[in-house]
Amino acid sequence: MKMKVYEKYAREIPQDATRIIASLDDPIRMAILVLLNKNNELSFSDIKKELGLTKLTLNYHLKNLYSTGLTDHYFRHELGNQKYSYYSITDLGKRVLSSLVKALIPPVPSKNMKVNEASEKYKSVPKTIDTRSASYSTSSRKETRKAVTPLYHATKS
Repeated sequence: MKMKVYEKYAREIPQDATRIIASLDDPIRMAILVLLNKNNELSFSDIKKELGLTKLTLNYHLKNLYSTGLTDHYFRHELGNQKYSYYSITDLGKRVLSSLVKALIPPVPSKNMKVNEASEKYKSVPKTIDTRSASYSTSSRKETRKAVTPLYHATKS
């Protein structure tokens, strides 16, 4: 089958990067990532309770984030503690989240610039970013996707 022209350019982006982009194209996964970033680590049941999700839904999204290396999953067995499955955001997850936020913040006007000059220069910058129109569908790749092992996971000691 002949490769479409746009595929040539799309393939220049590393597959790991496209998997991360696709992983972040879901409001539940974005919420999980932000929640873990604010709390460092949370148990499965704490995330479930905080976001009001079913076990099945949460499990699906956590596996997706884990497979792209944005979160880590580990077990902690403690006496008297029923919560033993924990999740945390990885360094990669923190860098990706931080980079996205920084990339979307408009530049700050310089101190030497007059107020009117600054407002004119940044008039075209939207006050809010509308992400509803962005979509990174992976449905066409699902049939050919091979089973992959999680990326970027360091073993915990």
